[in-house]
Amino acid sequence: MRPSFASFPLAATRLAAAGLAALALGACGDDGGGDPDAPAPDAQVDAPTDAGTDGGFVAPTMLSETGLYSDIGAKTIAAGVVEFRPRWELWSDEAVKRRWILLPPDTRIDSSDMDFWSFPVGTKLWKEFVRGGDRIETRLLQKIGPDDENASWFMVAFQWDGGETDAVAVPGGVVDDQGVNDIPDRAKCRQCHGSNRNPGVGLGFSALQLDYDAGAGGMDLARLVAEDRLTVEPTGAAPYFPLPAETGAPVIEPALGYLHANCGGCHNPRSDVAMNTVPVQLRLLTAAEHRSSWAVTPTYETAVNVLATLGSAGSHLVRPADTAQSAVYNRLNRVGALQMPPVGRELVDPAGVPVIAAWIDSLPPP
Repeated sequence: MRPSFASFPLAATRLAAAGLAALALGACGDDGGGDPDAPAPDAQVDAPTDAGTDGGFVAPTMLSETGLYSDIGAKTIAAGVVEFRPRWELWSDEAVKRRWILLPPDTRIDSSDMDFWSFPVGTKLWKEFVRGGDRIETRLLQKIGPDDENASWFMVAFQWDGGETDAVAVPGGVVDDQGVNDIPDRAKCRQCHGSNRNPGVGLGFSALQLDYDAGAGGMDLARLVAEDRLTVEPTGAAPYFPLPAETGAPVIEPALGYLHANCGGCHNPRSDVAMNTVPVQLRLLTAAEHRSSWAVTPTYETAVNVLATLGSAGSHLVRPADTAQSAVYNRLNRVGALQMPPVGRELVDPAGVPVIAAWIDSLPPP
C-alpha cells in the first residue's frame, strides 16, 4: 500500500525559479524594492504588468509562523507538508531550491482544466533558495480566497537571518542580496504568479510537471490520483500524458520542457501575454491533439519558422538550424536588454541554453 499524502519523505532538489518569459520588447525595469503593493514596473516589458494586487500584507511576518516547519531550528518539516520537484528544471542563477506544498485535509484540486489547476482555499506553496550552501530566502504563495484571482492569493518572500534560525517577511524585497539576483518584492511575485498569467498561480505543481515517475515515496501525478486529490482524474496509467517519442538521444523534449518551465508561465493560451501582446505559446498542453506529434505542440505551431515581428534578437522566433536568427535562443543567451525571462535571473543558464541550441540545430532547414 502506498503511504498517505502527508507521509512523503523529503529529498533535496536543485530547482530554478519560475521565470517570466518574454519574446518581443526590451528587458524589465528597476529590480529594486519600492512600494510592495505598487504595480510592477512596466519599462518596455513584453509581458504587461497587471494593475491588481494579491491579498493584502498581513501576519505572519516570520517564516516560522507559516506552517512549513514544526521545528524551524531543527528544520523539521511539519506534518502534512509535502516536498515536490517539477520534472523540468527552472533556472535562477545557480540557486539550489526546494519546494513544498500543503493541501488542506479533505480537499481536492479542481482539475477540470487539466492544464490549469485551481487550488483549494488554504493551499500553501513554499520555495526555498540556497546559494553557496546558505539559505537566502523562502517564498510563500497562500490561497486565501475562493476565486482564481490575485486577491485570493497572498504572496511574500522571507529573508533568512545569518544564523538560519528564522526568516523575516520582506514585502518590499531586497536588492542584490549577496550580489546574486534579488529577493522579489510582492509586485514582482505577481509578474510570474499573477492569475492573469496563469490561472492556477502555482507554476511548478501541475499535471505535466508531475507526470513522471518521481521514484519510491516521491510526489508525482500518480500519487495525487492514488490519494484522491483531484476532482477529475486522468484516464489510463501513468504517464497519463505521454509526449511524442524521439529517435535516438532526446533533443526535442528537453528543449520544449525547458521552455515550458521557463517561459510557459507567461506564454500560454490563458495568459494576457499570449492573448494581448505576443501570440507565441511555449507551454506544453495535455490535450491529445497537442501531443500526437511534436509538430502540433503549441511551441512548434507558434514559434518554429514564425517571423519575429518585434525586437532585434533574430529574424524568426525559432529559425531551424540557425540559432543566430532565432530570437528565442538569443534572448535566453543574454543578460540585460532583451533577455528572457526579463525577471528572476541575472545570469545565462550554461546548461539550458545549449539544450535550446541542440534542438534548433536539429530542425530541418527552411
